[in-house]
Amino acid sequence: MTLSSVPLVRCIQEEFRLKEDQPHADPPRKAGEPLYLFPHQIRILEHVFTPDAEGKLPYSTFIYSAIKKSGKTEIASAVAYAFARVYGGEIYSIANDEEAARNRMFTRISETLEVIKNEDEGAFEAIIHPDHHKRLERNRRIRFQANDQPNIPPHLIQYIPVDYRGEAGGMPALTIWDELWAYASESGERLWSEMQPIPTLAVSMRMVVTYAGYYGESNLLYSIYEAVVNPDPQTDEPLGEKVPGLEDLPCYQRGTYFVYWDCEPRMPWHTDEFMAAAKDDPTLKGREGEYRRLWQNRWSSGAEPFLDIQLIDRLMEEGSQMGLERNWLRYQA
Repeated sequence: MTLSSVPLVRCIQEEFRLKEDQPHADPPRKAGEPLYLFPHQIRILEHVFTPDAEGKLPYSTFIYSAIKKSGKTEIASAVAYAFARVYGGEIYSIANDEEAARNRMFTRISETLEVIKNEDEGAFEAIIHPDHHKRLERNRRIRFQANDQPNIPPHLIQYIPVDYRGEAGGMPALTIWDELWAYASESGERLWSEMQPIPTLAVSMRMVVTYAGYYGESNLLYSIYEAVVNPDPQTDEPLGEKVPGLEDLPCYQRGTYFVYWDCEPRMPWHTDEFMAAAKDDPTLKGREGEYRRLWQNRWSSGAEPFLDIQLIDRLMEEGSQMGLERNWLRYQA
């Protein structure tokens, strides 16, 4: 395995541990071994987390959006862990409710630390502050040992639900937002504003892992998507500025915003058979919009049409070939 020269990415490759076997890695890996990052993931993470000559990162907001079963939560967890190790500061896992905020990211970091602790007590003590050596699974936050980064507040990862009132005045170095499409309430939008990157910190940014959402409901996410990905109003194809060096990937940038918005089944387990089974899922029968949202990462109206648009197009084409086009005119009078 070739290790990255970017400190945060290299930390993931060396330290963040697998909960389960990773048979699609090259070579395959067992639970407890370091996470294998796929080539496109490495390229994206290296671009986003490569600091400039002054140690600043290029983006304030990083959107990582891909179809279902693309490892979004795993990537978010790994980034949070490595960020704590490389940069430190206050790191927040944010989701719609407290259980989701804990289980989707925070728990994975705790599992990684438990593996390290069982494997090498000395390495564990070098990572975790002495106050948090015990009962990691019961804590609401994990406190890391200090590093040499200047102007950084206490190094800790904690999880919070969408409750902006409880977090006013925070100094987040990194916030990770899970499924931003679901933040449709005023509380969610206010928390987003309250927890924005802090310009006085040496490093401060926010990361979002999410599917597409619903038109007219997921306004916070759509405002970013519309501004950066810039979908064509007629075809919905992206017209946004592609990221230099990542032109072969669906990566777009605008100012300090970076958006990776993937609609393709890119992971090695996204085989034709796997995708066919997903489409045949009985729970999605009659809910084509939801299938497209989850498995094609396309925006949905949230309401299913009486007739599928592809069926309408096919019937219109067949009618035209049969000479039925505009025959309704004869009945006017």
